[in-house]
Amino acid sequence: MLALGQLDGALEHADASALRIFAARLVRDALCSALRQEGHGFTDQRFQAWFAGLATLADTPPRGVRPPRVLCEAILTQLAHAGWPPLAAMAVNFGSALLAPRDLTSHGDHEQAHAAISNARLLVTELAAEPGLPLAALAALHDAVAASTRFAPAERGRAAIALDRHRKAIERDAPPSPRWAVELLFGECLRAGGALRQALPLPGIVRLDALGAEGPAEARTIRASALHEIARDMAEKLREAARLSRRAAQRPAGVRGTSRAPLLHEILAGFGAMRSAQIESALGASRLGVRGMLATLEAMGVLERSTIAGVRLYSVSTTERPALGADAPDGGFTFSSSALDDYEASLASLDRLLARSDEGMPDKLP
Repeated sequence: MLALGQLDGALEHADASALRIFAARLVRDALCSALRQEGHGFTDQRFQAWFAGLATLADTPPRGVRPPRVLCEAILTQLAHAGWPPLAAMAVNFGSALLAPRDLTSHGDHEQAHAAISNARLLVTELAAEPGLPLAALAALHDAVAASTRFAPAERGRAAIALDRHRKAIERDAPPSPRWAVELLFGECLRAGGALRQALPLPGIVRLDALGAEGPAEARTIRASALHEIARDMAEKLREAARLSRRAAQRPAGVRGTSRAPLLHEILAGFGAMRSAQIESALGASRLGVRGMLATLEAMGVLERSTIAGVRLYSVSTTERPALGADAPDGGFTFSSSALDDYEASLASLDRLLARSDEGMPDKLP
């Protein structure tokens, strides 16, 4: 409860820029968590390349799972209707920037993904009507998931196949539980109970090991630990967002106040690398306008570049680096000690050279 209170306090005191960076990070985390729950395996760099339309999410796509683009489109649509404006705005931006390859076999998958979200909303609405502390709502959530035919973990099945005129039974992996849909919406319960001032997506809040715990005490510990880890991790991400927002506020000289470079910095700092075409779609900017924003980030000393499949991706560094033309911390320009030594040595050499020249010249000109 202490960690949850610290997160809630940080949300109250953070500035608007930090909240936008934090919201962008929440959108990315929700997408990646849902994709991994569905059985997709990938690295962070591969996700960025896939989201930019430069690669598939995996070299060998897993069988029997929901297509990744369909899943992301459903999640972004849901988050675009979130009650917290920064989260909804970022979901709209990234929905426009989604250039991932189209799924070739997605018949009926759109309906299934949206149906999972609709069922999760019904489940969460029933929980929100019950008053109580967050831990009580968390226990009720797991009970509801365990009793649900859609969200409870499925068991491995058996399928019969014909082989050499004989029918053989083989085991088939159980389909993944779409608990990501519940995790998107359970934040409404915490907001309704006063534990959080905003309804945030909570990836990882549904713990399958808690459903199969040996006793109530063990299940309570697992559920509370999950809530603690999520709240602590989110608070740390919000602190990092606040640090990055302070850096973005230090614009180089000559940048006009109407520049959207700070907004681009927030998007890249929260979500990760994007290509120019994505930035144009997300911000509704022209190619020339995006080029100017990138030049501003370059002058700030925060822009980073990478190339995938011949296409350049842009991101911002998370470490502190001096901006181009930035003054020293004490407000004045200072030379290094080695530069001063070189300067003194050069002056001494000139003095010796002039002295030799004076010795060889007459006192008076003819």
